[in-house]
Amino acid sequence: MRKLILLVVFVLGISATYAQKTLVLEKIGTRSRFGYHVGDELKIRVQNIKPVLHNYLWNLTDTTLTIGPRTTIRLPDVTAVYRYYYFPRLMTRLLFYAGAGYFVVDSFNNLINHERVFNPQTLIISSCLVGVSLAFIPLHQHKCNIGIRWKLKIMDINLN
Repeated sequence: MRKLILLVVFVLGISATYAQKTLVLEKIGTRSRFGYHVGDELKIRVQNIKPVLHNYLWNLTDTTLTIGPRTTIRLPDVTAVYRYYYFPRLMTRLLFYAGAGYFVVDSFNNLINHERVFNPQTLIISSCLVGVSLAFIPLHQHKCNIGIRWKLKIMDINLN
């Protein structure tokens, strides 16, 4: 009798849990899997729409996804998903602020000490830092073409 009661409790507990729908982008043959939930920022390319759609994910059904308040797209029409990477964005900001800050602080220091305001070494160092920060910009996102290598699915699981 105890086993039967325990079984009923487990069945009711499992049926009471709710699995949130997740848009899953996975690379075939690897362990790379990325999940998008309702409310996440998403940038996709759609087959019949010329510009790239960039907005928040509003709704997921079994075969469609809604980007923004009004744009509903069928899942087979998605041709590419753009993945954002945090570290290159962070390095772009840090290196740009470091280059500009170094230039401003050194120039202000030279101005206070009645020396030459724009030192050539300062210009070289700060322009190199800003240039490296600009070189990081193409690394902010990666285009994942949906097809043979990348698959897009809507599943009832929780991916973190």
